[in-house]
Amino acid sequence: MSVSLTPNDDGAADTGRGAAAEELPRPMPTSSEDGGAPGAIGSFERYMEDGPPAFAVTRGAEHALVFANREFRRLTAVGATDLGHPIANALHGLRSRGLSAVLDQVFRTSAVARDASFGDPGENAPDWHCTVWPQFDGAGRPERLVIELWESSRADLTLALQREVAERMLLSALEERDATEKAEGSSRRATFLAVEGRRLTGSLDESTTREAVAGLALPPIAAWCFVDVFDPKDAMLRLRVVHPDAAKQAFLRRLEGNWSPEPNDLFGLPAALRSRAPTVIAADLVHTALAGGAHGPETLHILRTIGIGALLTVPLVVRDTLFGAVTFVSQRQDLGFSTEDVALAQELADRSAVALDSAKLHGQALELRAIAETASLAKTAFLGTMSHELRTPLNAIGGYVELILMGLRGPVSPAQEIDLGRIRSNQRHLIGLITDLLNLVRVGSGRVSYDITTVAVHEAVSAAAGLVEALIVQKGLRCELPDADAGVVARADREKLQQILINLLSNAIKFTPDGGRIAVDFETAESTVLIHVADTGVGIPADKLEVIFDPFIQVKEGFAGRDTGIGLGLAISRDLARAMGGELWVESELDRGSRFTLRLPRATEELEPHWGPTTG
Repeated sequence: MSVSLTPNDDGAADTGRGAAAEELPRPMPTSSEDGGAPGAIGSFERYMEDGPPAFAVTRGAEHALVFANREFRRLTAVGATDLGHPIANALHGLRSRGLSAVLDQVFRTSAVARDASFGDPGENAPDWHCTVWPQFDGAGRPERLVIELWESSRADLTLALQREVAERMLLSALEERDATEKAEGSSRRATFLAVEGRRLTGSLDESTTREAVAGLALPPIAAWCFVDVFDPKDAMLRLRVVHPDAAKQAFLRRLEGNWSPEPNDLFGLPAALRSRAPTVIAADLVHTALAGGAHGPETLHILRTIGIGALLTVPLVVRDTLFGAVTFVSQRQDLGFSTEDVALAQELADRSAVALDSAKLHGQALELRAIAETASLAKTAFLGTMSHELRTPLNAIGGYVELILMGLRGPVSPAQEIDLGRIRSNQRHLIGLITDLLNLVRVGSGRVSYDITTVAVHEAVSAAAGLVEALIVQKGLRCELPDADAGVVARADREKLQQILINLLSNAIKFTPDGGRIAVDFETAESTVLIHVADTGVGIPADKLEVIFDPFIQVKEGFAGRDTGIGLGLAISRDLARAMGGELWVESELDRGSRFTLRLPRATEELEPHWGPTTG
């Protein structure tokens, strides 16, 4: 059983359930009230007897039944003999107790009970519902209770259940529609951002990227934009304004170069400088903002002519650096920017900032590369010129030394022969260094030609080892060469391959202590040949494994010394290897030695053994 009690706002009890109840006349006294037998209540009885609602009236705290119309008597089986007696006596079971509880509560509290329900679970009958409101005496105390009674039929229950199911289905359908619209909106948003992202990053040219950013738009509200950035001198610059309407674009073209942001503007880059958060200017405040930000009557007239609604300024920021700001303009006076619009604008601004940053870095990289290439060409030209200029006097020195040693200028003493030998040794050393410089210049400038053929690897290794054999013997080194395998062939230039191998072997001899070991071997893969030159020398620090391939760099104290050359051999060797489609790298451990590996393309066809030592 449930009971609902509602007092009136003015402190008095409510007087009914619906308009009909409000108009009920006050019950007339029965004959029993005057000491007579129970009887009718006059006009009230005649008024309600045949009414469709089931009504009854009780009197006093015992709820003596003083009136019951025909419909009430039909529902409750109350008879004429029950008038004047407590209504509970006319009912039975839980229904009697349920109705009595409602009547007691209304009589005690003077508050209306609306739609109270009660029934007997053991009975195969519908529940009863009632609304009960009090009638008061002259002192304002409850005197009678008016009861409206109805039952909930199974049809009513079925209808209520159907209504509940329909409501739930409708709610579910609405929720599903909302979820679908949200998913479709997210999909459209993701697609739009992906398309705009590709458009913004379609070029690394800075001017092209700026044009792409200037063409941003917010499709949900058909908003166009204008973009402010910093120029190379950090002054504020407004890019060319792009409008989707060609007719309006003709007006805006007159603003190019004549409408620039100024520090006190309420929108654009000045607003972004004051706050890194998005700034929204509502449509009703735009005219005020434009009056101060147009900077001239002609500009203000043009902006008002094309029609401007709300403004949304979003900063362009990358790595806490402000690049500029994009200001979206609503084309409708009555349409502002929603939270979703601001979020979409922020994502567009973030992608635009990244695109502008990438384009700027790319432009700077191109400038630096051009400067470096210019410097490299100047250096190469200088080295080439100086190398040629130095070779001529050095060759003359060598020639005169040979003439003196031959006695053409008179007898030469033993001491003089020793001195002349030292002069010749230094002259040859200088010629070798200059030759390395010329080789570096030729390789670096791309003026070296390559004759790529099939080369037997074993014969190339043996020939190179033969050319440095005297140096190996001189230092008492042990040299291990691979067993003959004429079937392993590589694609290379014979002369350039010999030059690389001689450089690697010479390095190994130079940095391996007397009595050490040098080992040369090779292996094949599916499409490459790997030639290894290992030694038990001093090794190379880990931080020098790459820089030793740079010109003029050696392990000893970081730079080339007079006794070891000028550090060009490895730089030239790697350039030659790469030019032949290969690579050169090193693995090393300090005080344990190094292993250089030359990778070359592998040749597939067999060839006749052919190798002849060359110089170069």
